[in-house]
Amino acid sequence: MTSQKIEFKVDGLTLRGNLYIADSPKDLALLFLHGWTGIPNEAAAKILAENGFSSMTFSLSGHNNSDGKLEAQTRQKSLKEVLAAYDFLKSKLPSETKIGLVGTSYGSYLAAVLSADRQVMCLSLRVPANYIDELSSKPQVGQGADNPEVVQWRKLKLDFNATEALRAIHNFDGLIQIIEAEKDDRVSHQAVQNYVDAVADESKLDYHFMQGWPHSLGEDPARNEKFQTILLNWVTQQV
Repeated sequence: MTSQKIEFKVDGLTLRGNLYIADSPKDLALLFLHGWTGIPNEAAAKILAENGFSSMTFSLSGHNNSDGKLEAQTRQKSLKEVLAAYDFLKSKLPSETKIGLVGTSYGSYLAAVLSADRQVMCLSLRVPANYIDELSSKPQVGQGADNPEVVQWRKLKLDFNATEALRAIHNFDGLIQIIEAEKDDRVSHQAVQNYVDAVADESKLDYHFMQGWPHSLGEDPARNEKFQTILLNWVTQQV
């Protein structure tokens, strides 16, 4: 496996990340999408590349070492950035390589929406967050679990037509992995269940309920190792 730092521009802002190329790459590569104010999962991306699945991480604008301000980030802006990231990764791979998405929380939401605009082979969504469509052009700051109205909204049972992300999941024809955390204090059980219920073909769903887990993997070695194992086993089945 070889790694290299990468940069690409979106609306004049430089976004930065890492590209991990497998020594004997399989025909599936993974794009990692981090959570709101989160950091990319470099360890999981490396593990995948070491097992033949080239991977790429990057930070949205306003996050980590990418340009921009967090206060300027909207979901429409985020989608534009993840589309650019997909296209950048695609340009670095053999033409026959398919791309899967690995999202966390906000990144899971973006992965779902992205799957409606690009060819995506599979989706792995950990603690997937959901958001109200009508606010996609508004600043994303304040649209998460720190907003009491959002907390209450995420407890509602929603039909798959209720949001752009759920519609995308319902229409997605590839395999979907959903990982829920029992002790999640940011994304409610019902919010995750709405994603599960949106999957049109249950035979394509790989669902995991992680007892005792919080929203974030953090630096806990056991949680990170378990997540890497679950992800790698599932990705391996794709090829």
